Amino acid sequence: MLLRVKPARKPTMRTSALVGLVFIAGCQQQVKPPVVEIPRAEQTPKAPEMPVQPDEQPQIDVLPKQIDWNRGSREIARTEVSQTGRNGSQTSQPEGVISQNPSTTIEPNESESSEAIALAVLPSIKPIDETQAIAAQLTTSTDIRQPESDRAAITTERADQNQLTVDDSVRTAANELADNEPELAILTINAIDSKSLSSPQRAEVLRMKGEAYRQLNMSIAALRFDAERLRYLDDQTLSTATRSILEALAELPDRLRQDLSAGTDPLAGLAHALSLRMAPSEDAIWQWLRKYRTHPLLRAELPEYSFLTSVNPPKDFHVTVLLPLSGDLGNAGRAIRDGMLYEYQRQQSDFGIALRILDTEKLSNTEMIAIGQSTETEFIIGPLQKDKVVGLLESKPRVPVLALNRVKADALDLSTPFYSLSLAIEDDAQSTINHVAREVDRPRVLVFHTDSPLGERAANAIQSQLTTVGGTSGGQFALDSKKPETAITAAFGVTDSDNRRRQLSKALGLRLEHTTRIRQDMTAVVVHTDPKRAQQIRPLLDFYYLDETPVYLIGAYRPDINEIAEDLRNSQLMVTPWDLGTDEKQMLADRTNAQGVFGSLVGIGIDAVRMAMQLGFGGSTSIRGQTGYLTLGPDSMIHRQLSTIRITNTEQVIATDWEPAPSLLNPELLHAN
Repeated sequence: MLLRVKPARKPTMRTSALVGLVFIAGCQQQVKPPVVEIPRAEQTPKAPEMPVQPDEQPQIDVLPKQIDWNRGSREIARTEVSQTGRNGSQTSQPEGVISQNPSTTIEPNESESSEAIALAVLPSIKPIDETQAIAAQLTTSTDIRQPESDRAAITTERADQNQLTVDDSVRTAANELADNEPELAILTINAIDSKSLSSPQRAEVLRMKGEAYRQLNMSIAALRFDAERLRYLDDQTLSTATRSILEALAELPDRLRQDLSAGTDPLAGLAHALSLRMAPSEDAIWQWLRKYRTHPLLRAELPEYSFLTSVNPPKDFHVTVLLPLSGDLGNAGRAIRDGMLYEYQRQQSDFGIALRILDTEKLSNTEMIAIGQSTETEFIIGPLQKDKVVGLLESKPRVPVLALNRVKADALDLSTPFYSLSLAIEDDAQSTINHVAREVDRPRVLVFHTDSPLGERAANAIQSQLTTVGGTSGGQFALDSKKPETAITAAFGVTDSDNRRRQLSKALGLRLEHTTRIRQDMTAVVVHTDPKRAQQIRPLLDFYYLDETPVYLIGAYRPDINEIAEDLRNSQLMVTPWDLGTDEKQMLADRTNAQGVFGSLVGIGIDAVRMAMQLGFGGSTSIRGQTGYLTLGPDSMIHRQLSTIRITNTEQVIATDWEPAPSLLNPELLHAN
């Protein structure tokens, strides 16, 4: 073709063709592939072979080395296939179901095999109803001329076959234990609806679950289920089963037995009673009787533990509260006090409580230590300042302490139970990752945080919790207070994409049209900021091509959230139940401290007294509190799971409380208030 063109135009056309090929090879465009595309490493298309003219220069790679953002691309969809599909046979798929690539390696999720597709670019997809997909597969495997009623009958029959009765599940779990398959037995037991079990069935299921954990060499977990089983045994077998658990506890190290005593479950009661038998104390016996007044040990009629039934517990539960009611933290202390007094008045009708509140600003260290050693109190709530908490604990108080600050107990040598409840940023960060992990397995989270010590604490807590849930970090970036877009463009890869375009334009001497391509390995973006800057930062994320990736905001709640919903679309705000508006908040509306920035402190005061009652009287240590769903962890910290406010793309505002995942015969969940 070039031979027929005028000679003067040949150099021009050759140059244009070369520039066009270089442009195609070097400029990346953001094109969304169909859902079925599997990510592969980006490759530059090879130009057709052309004879090299003497006046042409060889092609030079002008692109700088870039970070491979697509490593560990996000998991977009997880669709459960039918048993036939899992066994490897071919089944026809209904229209709209994501096709699976049989060559893709997928790690199993617990006991069931599921497949996932990782995409290099996030497509816009709709969630697939698994039941519809399975029903469609059943339909395609049936004669198409079969009447609708017959096909419906077949589907119903198969569904009925998959619904095992409780007895069937118990027999299945027993067979799995006999075959030395404890993991399968535990999964089978967990699938049982615990509310449908009778007392003998509960006892048998708990016995099997304890045996399953013994096969897994998890003896402490097995003992917990054995102790829980005592609740459902008759008097004839109760004594023998109780003595067996006590003998197993006696063989444990003293420190481990002491740690077990800190809980409120039946095993904690047995461990505590064993310690009392070795070192009896009238005050300690009273505390045990109040905390475990319905414990099965009291009806087991073991002669060596008759000292528990021969003592009457005192009428009142004496609680001492240590708070700063004056000084720099006086407002905070008084807000917590208001919440405590409200809950004290409410609980007094059900429990005998004697409450004493002292100002820590007017107490010396010696006086505070004396309070911990006094026989006039049975439980301490506070102090608030971390240095005072550490000082009190180092003095080894004789009574349990519920501190209102985040202090790790493993670094201290304690002789009595210690618990920690606070509004720490670590709880907010960990709760956020738990919400993300419920949406997708093995999440990869990109974190933006304020450039401050508090922001760094939030980022570190997020990283720690990601490891716990099996996720990975997509990076941590501090937000500049004046130019947050600097961190955003660097984190998204926008800066890298612009640099590629700039260097290519310089090499070619042309102004190139350019569509920025950002990294596509993010499951979610978590932003720790304040309410004012959240309204500025959230639109910036969309401006830099974040698209549909969900955003979780920590510390961004404000009461007028409905008025700024336009700026926070496709976001979830982490909030406390108090922020959403509880009955207690409504009752305290006329209290000055219950409004504004001190409102959450009133909520923590309510939660502190309520948790103290649960710990003192042996109630559930998982409760729905004012500052979150509270659960006492094995680290002696009371962890808070926050509620969420979700703002949709249509600016709809939806508030949701955290709901614990169901777990068979877990008393901390079944009996949670």
